[in-house]
Amino acid sequence: MIDSDIVQNAPVGIFVVDKNDNFTVFNKSMEFIYGLLADDVVGKNLLLAFPEHTLGRKEGIRDLFLESKASLQQSSRKNVPVITPTNRLSYQSISFVPLVNESGAYDGMIGYIEESIEHISSEKGLLDEISSAREQSSVYRDIPIMVFRWSAENGWPVLFVSQNISQLGYTKKEFESGAIRYIDIVHPDDREKLLLDTLRFEMAEKVYFSGDYRLLSKSGDTVWVNELSLIKKEGDIPFRYDGIVIDITKRKQAEASLQTEHDRLERITSSMGIGLAVISRDFHTVWANNVLKDIFGDVENKLCYEIYNNRQDICEKCAVKAVFENSLDRSVSEQYGTDKDGNPIWSQIIATPIKDEDGNITAAMEVVVPLTERKLKEIELNESKARIESILRSAPVGIGVVRNGIVEDVNDMCCDILGYSREELIGQNTRTFFEVGNAYSDVESVMKSGIKEHGVGTMDVQARRRDGNIIDLLISATPMYSDNHSKGISFTIMDITEKKRNERELKKRSAELEQLNRLKDLFSDIIRHDLLNPAGTIKGYSEILEELEEDENKLNLLQMIRESNKRLIDLIENASKYEKLNSIDEIDYSNDNLVEIFQRTILDFEQPLKQKNINVSLSSEGPCVYAVNPLVSEVFANLLSNAIKYSPADERINVHFHKNESSCKVTVADHGDGIPDEDKAFVFNRFKRLDKKGVKGTGLGLAIVKRIMELHNGSYGVEDNPEGKGCVFWVTFSKADM
Repeated sequence: MIDSDIVQNAPVGIFVVDKNDNFTVFNKSMEFIYGLLADDVVGKNLLLAFPEHTLGRKEGIRDLFLESKASLQQSSRKNVPVITPTNRLSYQSISFVPLVNESGAYDGMIGYIEESIEHISSEKGLLDEISSAREQSSVYRDIPIMVFRWSAENGWPVLFVSQNISQLGYTKKEFESGAIRYIDIVHPDDREKLLLDTLRFEMAEKVYFSGDYRLLSKSGDTVWVNELSLIKKEGDIPFRYDGIVIDITKRKQAEASLQTEHDRLERITSSMGIGLAVISRDFHTVWANNVLKDIFGDVENKLCYEIYNNRQDICEKCAVKAVFENSLDRSVSEQYGTDKDGNPIWSQIIATPIKDEDGNITAAMEVVVPLTERKLKEIELNESKARIESILRSAPVGIGVVRNGIVEDVNDMCCDILGYSREELIGQNTRTFFEVGNAYSDVESVMKSGIKEHGVGTMDVQARRRDGNIIDLLISATPMYSDNHSKGISFTIMDITEKKRNERELKKRSAELEQLNRLKDLFSDIIRHDLLNPAGTIKGYSEILEELEEDENKLNLLQMIRESNKRLIDLIENASKYEKLNSIDEIDYSNDNLVEIFQRTILDFEQPLKQKNINVSLSSEGPCVYAVNPLVSEVFANLLSNAIKYSPADERINVHFHKNESSCKVTVADHGDGIPDEDKAFVFNRFKRLDKKGVKGTGLGLAIVKRIMELHNGSYGVEDNPEGKGCVFWVTFSKADM
């Protein structure tokens, strides 16, 4: 586990020794720091492989190691100056972590070593050497490296400067005499930043300072320099810096020129939407422009096939791979992957080789042309095409194309309707199907006329199937090219044979229904006129005979005749009302108070109420004004009549108006025998009257209520009386705008 890829490639030095102090792990960073190879170290004893190479102090690596081993406690030191086996000065931060076994005894050691300022280690030896050879400063007169010793006082007075300060137009004497401080020649735009950088450096307790900034020559020219300085302290207070200042103006100019060219290339490629990348031989992205970064995110130093194509291995048709393996000057491929947000993306990859001076291919330039929009449109087009083909194949109507009178293509339904296979139909002349009478000429004439006038021709026509049967078709045709109908016509056909048969049957039934309606009207006239007249005559004579007759038996017979005749008259009148209501689809409305209408209805039933000694209790929270038709009085009359019929003598009928914002529910409650639940759904049907002992009626009253409420868009119903025996009939009226 310890000797894993993570340990081997860690950015800090890591080593492990066993309980005998022999190396078992020596990672790559350790190899770099000490200039030793792991193969030469692993298996050897640490105390032999690491002799004492500490500079300027008694306690070294071995002492620190032995201390941690003896105490079995972690130990560490910072900024230890060490001369490595390759005679290189290295300032190191060292940590030792002892390992113990299950019994708590020493079982080895893990060491962590990190160079304090790794990136300037090569300059440190040079700096120390230059700083100790002040009297030989004339050596540097012609090189772009100037040696300084600065005081840590304000403004950094110069204690020593090499002779080649003359490169900036100054003399050595001007600085060492105190006439010019170092801060005086720092470019004004860089002074504040340099002071802050130095302050942060001192507070971080680092040994070496490094930074790029600008100086001003005596003539006012700007010179870019890089400073490498070693701080000297007394306790925690710095008292001087020893360092070198290297003229890097040409490098900065080259960087600026390179940046300008880079920016120009970015602008060009960005405006074109083209991605650019440099791919190394191991398929890592060395550099990428902003277009690629916008699409794929952080791509630099990552494997191209992982970041661009979401793969774990190199793409099979990789253009870059073809350049590397086949030494091609140009290779093109198409690749699919996902962008940084997981969206699908297609690209065309154009790869060209990048060669060194000897002609060896060291990398590849990859041009990435986005194809996503085109690919998505292709996918959409293919899906649309497949969808249309699927629809045409499975459409419930026959669909086809005719060109110059010849069938060019048809769907499955067209084949089913005409009884042919697709292969048999394609190439067939359309005249073959319309050899029934003058059908072909009629089709041709009607289609041409319809297309000319409306852009589409439609007609019913008879056609002959392959089995010889004649079928009715509804055919529609539309030109595929408006400028030339002969180029092609698309058509649809529907088998309407059954429809035509039904139409003929319907026409026959309609004629029969008309005859029945005429008979019904005749019967209604007979009811209204021919039956009412003799019934009225019977009523008149029976009343006269009752006044003249004194015999009790004969009077009972006359009374039975009168009652039967009255029921006959009620039946005729109700049947007439019901028939009239059924012939009405719409009625007129006017605002009226439902409470007042019901009160007037009660007055009409004063005699039957008095005969059974029944009281009517009507309650309402104020008026109920709704848009209704005068027919509503028939509703109330039938409900009240029913309640009187089925209520026993000396009872009470309760009428209540329940109002809310949108409707009014009128309930009429009696205390009769009630209605079984299984019969409640049928009491409003025509001629449906339940068997009630001693109660006479036609069975049309509630049917009339139902029809009138339907005309009012209202509702109706019946339920048990919650007070005990009896029923509650109810109707509901909704608010309507007048």
